[in-house]
Amino acid sequence: MIVGVIADTKELLSSAQLSELQDVFKGVDAILHAGPVGDVRVVDQLKKIAPTEAVCGNAESQEIRLELYVRAVWRSRGLKIGLIHGYGEPHSLMAWMLKQFEKDPVDVIVYGNNFEPKAQRMGNTYFFNPGSFSGRLPEGSRGTGPSRVGLLFINGKKVEGQSLRFNSSKV
Repeated sequence: MIVGVIADTKELLSSAQLSELQDVFKGVDAILHAGPVGDVRVVDQLKKIAPTEAVCGNAESQEIRLELYVRAVWRSRGLKIGLIHGYGEPHSLMAWMLKQFEKDPVDVIVYGNNFEPKAQRMGNTYFFNPGSFSGRLPEGSRGTGPSRVGLLFINGKKVEGQSLRFNSSKV
């Protein structure tokens, strides 16, 4: 199973962005959006590519907060994937996210906070952040960087994440 992962879209996707996403996410079984979406219609755009689950980010409008949850648990083939934007300082972010799923432990946590691409196992949980679609750099960095999306490769309980540069000329 392959899952497309995106975070930090911030606004409706242009036709060029959507076309390129269709190429990058071609054949994925699902898409997870770790917020902020910026516009709830982004979820509908992504659903044209594959079934999509999304959560709101920390800077969303009230309209989006009424439409999307802050966190979700997505189940697929016996694997539980927690989806959350994440909040807080980078040094304590992973511990904070684990606490958010304490009552319903997950195998994987997909998140978007701090815009830093990450694919790391901590204990029994695999953490994946695709990086920022809008090109924001990790906290403490200045300027903008490459736009990024990600892919999660799931084979049974084995999970591997890959962050990909997105053609920044179209973002």
